[in-house]
Amino acid sequence: MTTPSFEASPTTDTATKVTALRTADDSGLVATPLPEPRLSWSLTGDRPGVLQHAYEVQVAADRSFTGAVSSGEVESGAVTDHPWPAGPLGSREVRHWRVRVRTDVGWTQWSQPARVEAALLDAGDWTARPVHVPSDRGRTSPGPVPLLRREFDLPAEPVSARLYVTSLGVHRTGVNGRPVSGELLEPGWTSYPNRLLYATYDVTGLLSPGRNALSAAVGDGWYRGHLTWHKNRDVYGDTSALLAQLEVTLADGGTVTVVTDDRWRGGYGGLLAADLYDGCARDLRQEPHGWRLPGFDDRDWERAAVLPLPAGLTQRAHPPVRVVQVIRPELSTLPDGTIAVDAGENVTGVLRLRADGPAGGTVTVRHAEVLDDDGRLLTGILRGARATDEYTLSGGTAELEPEFTFHGFRHAEIDASPGVTVEHVEVAVMAGDLRRIGEFHCSDDRVNALYANVVRSQRGNFLAVPTDCPQRDERLGWTGDIMAFAPTACATFDSRSFLDSWLTDLGIEQRPDGAVPLVIPDVDLGELPPMDLPFAGTTAGWGDAATVVPTALFDAYGHRSLLGRHYATMRAWVDFTAGRLDDDGTWSGNAQLGDWLDPAAPPEDPARATTDSAYVATAFVAHSARLLADAARELGRSDDAERYAELHRRTAEAAWRKWGGHARTTQTGCALALEFGIAPAAERAAVGESLAALVRANDGRIATGFLGTPFVLPALSGSGHTAEAYRLLLNTECPGWLYQVERGATTMWERWDAIRPDGTIDTEKAGTMLSFNHYAYGAVAAWLYGSVAGLRATSPGYRTIEIAPRPGSALTSASASIATPYGTVSVAWSVRGDTLTVDAELPPGTTGRFLPPEGLHSAQPVTGLGSGRHRLVLRG
Repeated sequence: MTTPSFEASPTTDTATKVTALRTADDSGLVATPLPEPRLSWSLTGDRPGVLQHAYEVQVAADRSFTGAVSSGEVESGAVTDHPWPAGPLGSREVRHWRVRVRTDVGWTQWSQPARVEAALLDAGDWTARPVHVPSDRGRTSPGPVPLLRREFDLPAEPVSARLYVTSLGVHRTGVNGRPVSGELLEPGWTSYPNRLLYATYDVTGLLSPGRNALSAAVGDGWYRGHLTWHKNRDVYGDTSALLAQLEVTLADGGTVTVVTDDRWRGGYGGLLAADLYDGCARDLRQEPHGWRLPGFDDRDWERAAVLPLPAGLTQRAHPPVRVVQVIRPELSTLPDGTIAVDAGENVTGVLRLRADGPAGGTVTVRHAEVLDDDGRLLTGILRGARATDEYTLSGGTAELEPEFTFHGFRHAEIDASPGVTVEHVEVAVMAGDLRRIGEFHCSDDRVNALYANVVRSQRGNFLAVPTDCPQRDERLGWTGDIMAFAPTACATFDSRSFLDSWLTDLGIEQRPDGAVPLVIPDVDLGELPPMDLPFAGTTAGWGDAATVVPTALFDAYGHRSLLGRHYATMRAWVDFTAGRLDDDGTWSGNAQLGDWLDPAAPPEDPARATTDSAYVATAFVAHSARLLADAARELGRSDDAERYAELHRRTAEAAWRKWGGHARTTQTGCALALEFGIAPAAERAAVGESLAALVRANDGRIATGFLGTPFVLPALSGSGHTAEAYRLLLNTECPGWLYQVERGATTMWERWDAIRPDGTIDTEKAGTMLSFNHYAYGAVAAWLYGSVAGLRATSPGYRTIEIAPRPGSALTSASASIATPYGTVSVAWSVRGDTLTVDAELPPGTTGRFLPPEGLHSAQPVTGLGSGRHRLVLRG
């Protein structure tokens, strides 16, 4: 029985308001896939020290809340991830909900209501079936993009219309010639045999009484286009297809449903090819004029063929890919007449052009991240990706933009045939449209440039899945890259639903024995770099994304339900690694990628790092066991918590017993020993000093690869060696973060030394594994937030916060802010002489503590911080 609402409780906290009501669905779509949405909100108000002690949620069929179902008074100080108090939503059902909270003063007023509408929640709700153009089936190379259309009549004015749509491939769907959204590359990339995402759009305003047309172009995308450096095709199927269901309610009370079936017609147009790696080719002379509008003559088109309903249909719950920025690039003309384009920064996206010329005139656009020694595009490192868009004009002025593709580039070259003039060029930057939540700035512009590079690399690689790179014939969801970067990702952009979706596929693709594939979604990688031992198909650090990414999400956003949803995957991975431990308690039985791209590793064998890969693997077993134990404790699984805490202890002891001496000889070895709890408590100080000594001996140059880099700066500052941490950060010699900045980097590089000190590009040693947009080394930004600025969460979702700035080197100021689930928390500090001034602001519902730098103290002792603004002045 539902507890009744406490209407007798008067409003006594009039200064605090409940705002920003939201569910765990961040799609921005009109409907949600969640029958029992998890509920969150925020508090606003100027009164300092606001704390939530309890809440009440009401759910009703309309905004009057007559007959509302209530959660009753629920004791909780959290504003995130609360259960739906009413019965589950049925497909298409609409409900309204509102919240009030009891603070330290009393009850607030009710929030403004929020609306929630359910999508199609059951397979039985779909009367539509996927349809395709029969002549397109079995195509083994990029070819004409299929077009599909259907006309229908509406006998009265539409008052409500929902379009549920997805595709096998990527689609661009329209109603009466107008696009249903600005979203790109829908439905993204998932484990297609098990999970296919769809979107729900409100298309009421696109319809009218009388004749209407529903249409779509369906490109190959990830479903059947090229994948991996082997450029395999048809990985998931040998035809693209559209699945659409339009449900319309009319003013006279009638309904009309239009579904994809064999009444649809299919043909081809001017889009002659579209591939994610290769680009697109379009001949405007072949465009069937008006094919998206009612009245088009499609009698010569083919009758569509029907496919079975795909498994795992669910609505997308994370933000889509969109154009998130438009840049006006710098243009110049090369001696041969080619137009050279410089976007000013390395981006993921496409070029938009306006060109004028005769019918049959051509425009060709090629892309690259960097230029060669002759100032032309360096395309060899793109390997098999052509990254080329081609257009043939129909005569006159035309707006040109590729479809169903994207490129990673800073530079481009535009070749136009005689008589063709390119009149306008702009760069459309594409990315998953995640909300930016983090900011960082300091007094050193080089560090600011480094931070901006991190942001660009995340934006450019969070496209459908978290990829390694956006430019060459790869663009895969490598688990090791996101394992390294997840904490930074979660502080810079709101990555919760995006990575939650990716983790869902990780759980689906996880092997029965618990092994985690190297890339998610899992595709055949074929040959990998040479290994000295048989490769087991998974590797430490990469598979540990199964534990690290859910932990990062929980720490950043406080959603315990998310942790519970991925707990089985976390446990299966840890059990897999535990089952591979030798009799001495270490993992040395199969090949590892290890501290990949350690700068001392041979360029031709990036897995041969200076830190023993078996030590690294064993350390990660201990690390994931500890993360799993913490998750089990959060979820009330006390037996598991004890079991995996014991696994951490045993494995850490075994690793230290076997490799304690070796670990102290490398930066990665020391960092993992400190951050993973490998070094015994009595030896931690000595290990910290060993790490600091290694940094000093190496003149501040970094000596870590993908697995060591995220932990080396936290290990230094955590062991009291702030000076050495800053020396590592601010080093401008190769290898180092600022070395890349001073060489003109605008995104993070895959290799520390991708460009030599003399400015040339090392393609001889590195070969074609040379990306200039890889976010893994951008893990440094987590330390910028947490140690330089001094802003970090001490409980999930930033309910409690630590303000602990650590000024160092020549920095005279730094600031950071993060839009947390509770609101924006910020800190800014500046140094003048021997005085450190710290300004901090905490949002309502949170508390904090201030930890001053060593040797500084405040005239007024600081104990705890409540919500509101604080200024702290410290002197030595």
